[in-house]
Amino acid sequence: MGLSIFYSGKIRDYGEIESLTEEVVDIACDLGWQSTAINDEHLKGILISPEKCEPAVFTFVPDGRLCSPVSIGFNKPDDPFYYTIFTKTQFAGPDSHIAVIKLLKYISKKYFSEIKVNEEGLFWETGDELVLRKQFDRYNKMPDAFREMISGLDPVEGENPQSLADRIEEIIKKR
Repeated sequence: MGLSIFYSGKIRDYGEIESLTEEVVDIACDLGWQSTAINDEHLKGILISPEKCEPAVFTFVPDGRLCSPVSIGFNKPDDPFYYTIFTKTQFAGPDSHIAVIKLLKYISKKYFSEIKVNEEGLFWETGDELVLRKQFDRYNKMPDAFREMISGLDPVEGENPQSLADRIEEIIKKR
């Protein structure tokens, strides 16, 4: 999947979504990020898009829980991840990741009654940029290591896609 931030939460007061949206738009504008407001009967809030990053989503269903437009369109409320949002920051880099985490911390303190974050860069928990940068290095090296590993594979006559996948899986297990 790639280095990502997973979060769920609930806004303290549904009436504050407009204030949250205005504030996030101002911050996104200052950072040169795109923003898209959503305001309909099912979902209300804002999406922001740092460069080379999946959107950070701050949209809420009428009961005040965070929910993404993707969940509304493709999942059902009883899905365990219906109210969990994720933003992949791997290709945006550590600086954008830090900015998204800091924004999430700021708005969650100001507007949320509850927040839960699971963040693969470990910056939410530690606040340590060095730890985050090491995580980014680790995630960014994985595709190169995989590419290097399979580049040395010799073709096997008559091999089908499944047997090739099985062979690659065996190599991965050995390493």
